[in-house]
Amino acid sequence: MKPMHRALPFVLALALSSPALAQSDPDPSAAAGAGAVSAPVAPLPAAAVAAPAERAWLKAVYEQAVGSVVLIETESGTGSGFFFHSPRLIATALHVVDDADTIVELSDGQRQKGRVVAYSRTHDVALVELARAVAGARVLEAAPALVEIGQPVLVIGHPFSGLEYRVHELRGLLNWSMTQGVVSAVSGSWLQTDAAINPGNSGGPIVNEQGQVLGVVSATLSQAQGISVAARVGRLAELVPQIGRQPPPRHAWLFEGMELGFVVHGSSDVIEGVSLGAGMRLLKHFPVRLRLGLLAGSIQPSRADVVATRLVRGVAELSAGYALALGAFELSPYLGAALYYDHERDSSLRIDSTGECGAPPCLVDGKVTSSSQGRIRLLPMVGLSLDFARLRLDYAYQLAIEQSIESQHRVLVGFTF
Repeated sequence: MKPMHRALPFVLALALSSPALAQSDPDPSAAAGAGAVSAPVAPLPAAAVAAPAERAWLKAVYEQAVGSVVLIETESGTGSGFFFHSPRLIATALHVVDDADTIVELSDGQRQKGRVVAYSRTHDVALVELARAVAGARVLEAAPALVEIGQPVLVIGHPFSGLEYRVHELRGLLNWSMTQGVVSAVSGSWLQTDAAINPGNSGGPIVNEQGQVLGVVSATLSQAQGISVAARVGRLAELVPQIGRQPPPRHAWLFEGMELGFVVHGSSDVIEGVSLGAGMRLLKHFPVRLRLGLLAGSIQPSRADVVATRLVRGVAELSAGYALALGAFELSPYLGAALYYDHERDSSLRIDSTGECGAPPCLVDGKVTSSSQGRIRLLPMVGLSLDFARLRLDYAYQLAIEQSIESQHRVLVGFTF
């Protein structure tokens, strides 16, 4: 949206300058009144004559339908919906409300919680039941089954909803906005349109010249222009008998994403490294994460004859927790275990001496020797993770049961993608 943001001052300036330019044009009727011979006035093109009539039906249908369109907010983003079948049911696309906590905002600013009571994954449609019926809500009527290619349609929804809070020039725009197009193709349960559709329009209605619903906005083809698809309204009507008969649309497992992090292990010694992780969500609220890390650093020698010790540690962590949503943050306490493989390399100075030295300084033969050893340990751990946008801060205490002095504090700063 940055290019549009930067272009807005230019567009506004151009729009403001248009009336001034129009007023500076000479008035032909004034010249004729001064005695000039006026030339015959050419008739307006047919398109110019038809334009007001076209705008009239667009305005009429928009005013008729806009109060029936709602804004849907979930923890995953925003979408659109509309009253269908009853003043308590909202029709939308399933992917907007799938496995999500749903808040519905009406055109007058009222907000209610909603829950999915019927859905079809095949056709990407869903019915959301509000906590209470909305008095005076206008339910949109389903269009007849016959849909014609080239039939004019309009789409009402909320493209890029929320952007107006970050770009001042967009205040009062985007939400409850309209785009126009035609039916481009029809096939089975789907129809295609060239009306402009963007993120946030999903779930909104495609209506005809009578204000009747033809379909529910589903998707726009990526890297395409003017190619969007919608589920036909008949698939939505089929959900009404299914209300209350389906389990909530929840996913047992969902891929959470990948993680790249910088890791520090510390007790009496501190070593640093990097980690790569991946996560899954069990029933939405239970993150299960696997993390592999490689760390290295110098540590305190364990024997007096050792000059220096270098530790290289490979670690694998497995954890399970519970995610708590705190506004823009997510806090996840968890339990898990860490599997260590520690490879220590000791450097020692060996001195060969005969013991005879007449007068100092005495010269001796010495050389540096190295030895290494490896060991595996399994440490239970308890931790806390804080997520904000793509940033993750994670702390864990990893307990060495046999020798508590070897317990580790682990701190991670990571980015998820």
